[in-house]
Amino acid sequence: MHGHRRSNLDLANKLYSSPINIEFVKIEESHIGSLIYALKELQTEVKAYYEHDQLLLEETETFVRVCRKVVGTLCNYSAYFKENNDLIVKYFTLTKKQVYADLFKKSIEPIINIIKILRKQENNSYADALSQLLIEKQISSNNTYILTKKNFSNEYIEINHTKYKVMTDKEFVSLGIFADVVIFLGTPGYFSKKFSTIFHGNKIIFMGYSCFENRLVKSRSFLNLINEDHLINTIYENVTFEKGFPGLDFKETFTRETIKKSEKTLISYFENFSPEANIEVKLATISHNDYIFLPIRQKINVVDRDSLRVFQKEVEDIVIEDLLIFREQNASNLVREEADNIMGANANEYRESLEKWKKRLRYHVRKKGIKAVSKILIDRYKLSVAKENNIKNWMSNQSIKPSCLSELLKALKFDPQEIKEILNAATEIRSAHISAGHHISRTLMNELDKDLENIINENGFYRFESKKFEESFFNIVEIEKISNESHFIPENETLKIIKG
Repeated sequence: MHGHRRSNLDLANKLYSSPINIEFVKIEESHIGSLIYALKELQTEVKAYYEHDQLLLEETETFVRVCRKVVGTLCNYSAYFKENNDLIVKYFTLTKKQVYADLFKKSIEPIINIIKILRKQENNSYADALSQLLIEKQISSNNTYILTKKNFSNEYIEINHTKYKVMTDKEFVSLGIFADVVIFLGTPGYFSKKFSTIFHGNKIIFMGYSCFENRLVKSRSFLNLINEDHLINTIYENVTFEKGFPGLDFKETFTRETIKKSEKTLISYFENFSPEANIEVKLATISHNDYIFLPIRQKINVVDRDSLRVFQKEVEDIVIEDLLIFREQNASNLVREEADNIMGANANEYRESLEKWKKRLRYHVRKKGIKAVSKILIDRYKLSVAKENNIKNWMSNQSIKPSCLSELLKALKFDPQEIKEILNAATEIRSAHISAGHHISRTLMNELDKDLENIINENGFYRFESKKFEESFFNIVEIEKISNESHFIPENETLKIIKG
């Protein structure tokens, strides 16, 4: 069962056969709603009119991220904003410059006024509503769990002289618990999608500010079959839903709203390079409607959401919601660099030997054209796999030892000794690349933030500096869409985030 590391038969039976009741609680706090709408307006203004001001874009993203996190805290508003005062003041100081005068007056002054009000409030509407809910519904502390996305300062929260267990959603899932009552401090859109399809208690309660959508919405495929007001679940027949409340989608509210580059234009731009330097790729849409080209002949490092295990996956097997992890600079060369470390003093010799046949193949392609080379290899040398696309891949650095390499070397007129040396070099390099891939996966797994899934769910991406791979930053992004077609672009343009 995906998402349950210590699942058992008893838990599975409860998850899939117990009657479930799902409720939604609206938390009224007008100033939080005003703040969220103001932050959304600020983000839209900055992206629309300051798209080339990288400093402002980055500082705005940081400022918005800090301010919006107030919706997930149980501490009083005054304490929260005082704790983050330095970062907030830094942003206000930056945007008070004359160059941002219009932006400051229109979009930032309203936020300043809202924060001033919240800084004076010694309460938290989440905590108030939670206390009222537990008392009014007389919810026992026995087998009741309050779930947050962020670590809570204590293991318990005391309400009306009763202690209730508080933990992160990830901790809860890892324990393999089926509770009497599970209270989420946030809406379904705030938490991972899995909590909208698998319910870990007889009663599930989602608490959310009134500005956010707090409901489970039916699958789009049923729009023409049932009334719009109905809510359904496609997995359980014995799940009872309350109607819930409309509002802003938490994740959609702060994602990029700028017009996406045309995929055709993007592909066309990168394909207008020398075919010799191009490799076969697929175009993927990732977090924030950005893009990334995935090299088909190279395995990609993927992070398992629950175990945080890093493993390698063929591009053909990558699906929507997969988390990709790759180095920020020269990502496609990371495995090569580690493989060279494994091969040690022999690395240069093996690489030079491998490059011999690639250079000769490139020479023939330049001289005769790739179509003619393909025809010669197929007709004269009976290399049926020598299609144009395969030849393009063979010329790239990603290709190490094609299945037909021995026959190809003969066709390229290498002598028996050279063929022996090249085949040996290819074998050693391929073995080193495999070992390097495993080493990189193990190393990265030990460096990941244990709260990674929540960070990804909230921000859409994660960036960190590696301690093991010196001076290297890594990105983790979520796949939102991946093309069926393949394209050929320069190798050094793969595994790079391209802004949408």
